[in-house]
Amino acid sequence: MAYADCFAAALAMQLKAPLVTGDPEFHQLQKKLAIQWITA
Repeated sequence: MAYADCFAAALAMQLKAPLVTGDPEFHQLQKKLAIQWITA
């Protein structure tokens, strides 16, 4: 996972906010973080 992706995930966790993304790398964090998936 890229540094910027880690920063985004950590910030979303700290703010208790969902992370909005379409990046499949975030699937590994689904159990720890609320993710709102963007689809094409």
